[in-house]
Amino acid sequence: MDQINDNHRYFIQYMLKNGAVTVEDAQKYCQYVSQGEINNITQLKTLVIEANREISNQCYKIVFNICEVTNKNYLVWLNTKNDDISRLQITFSALELEYFHAIVQEILLSEERRITFIVCINITSTLTSFLSRDNGQKVLNKWIKGGYFINKSDYIYLGPRLILEFTSYLKVHLPDSICTLCSELVFWGDVCESCQKINHSHCLGKYLKKHNNCPHCSANWTSTRRSDDKNSLNENEDDQNSRMSNSNDHNSDNSHDNISTPVEKRRYSSRNITSMEDDDSSDDDPNVPGPSTRKRHK
Repeated sequence: MDQINDNHRYFIQYMLKNGAVTVEDAQKYCQYVSQGEINNITQLKTLVIEANREISNQCYKIVFNICEVTNKNYLVWLNTKNDDISRLQITFSALELEYFHAIVQEILLSEERRITFIVCINITSTLTSFLSRDNGQKVLNKWIKGGYFINKSDYIYLGPRLILEFTSYLKVHLPDSICTLCSELVFWGDVCESCQKINHSHCLGKYLKKHNNCPHCSANWTSTRRSDDKNSLNENEDDQNSRMSNSNDHNSDNSHDNISTPVEKRRYSSRNITSMEDDDSSDDDPNVPGPSTRKRHK
């Protein structure tokens, strides 16, 4: 592609601004800005391929992904570079990044790989410096909007953008959280009652059309979906708060303390790609990055 056109510019700015969007919303947006030139999934996929050629030199990539919590198809904007220089280019404060790290750690330590929204807000009281609950909720909502977390039924889950950017680390440190069928990370899906192995619901849906056995242990397939687990839905919030209040007592060699949180490391700039619309809302700033690396203070 020798030169990008307005459709590419609009789409790249749209993805940069939002971070993660459903494929359905992306199609509607592209159909609108292209005045009907892009009106189906095949044309959208072609647009993504062409856009990736343009942004790859600046270490960005747009990928398709299925959110395991909502089962919706997403497009996710990823930063593929993570070096010492890029880590210094941060929009969020050190305290906000500590807050991000604490939320991720708490979700990963949770048996159900999720925590309640109120527990997330209460984490602000465990940080090394003061962060008000209101400010904590504002920055959490930014991360949710950017695809780093999913908020569903008052629970907070790891979002598709966070899982994709954490893939290498999580596969090494959480080997039991890998779907047998697609070899990708899974934290929320269907659990085999025989071997307790969890797999993506959408992967199993395809597999069980032709098979009736567990793809991991080969036993006759019977499962419990986490979303249908009554114990999961009635999870004891007091236990979560107790674990959260003691989070600062974890040893420094805890594997989750070593998570290197990805970030939109620098402002996206290109002589071919400029913002086509003015936006005065700080909450909607397309150049606001995601969270970045920071070790928690002791």
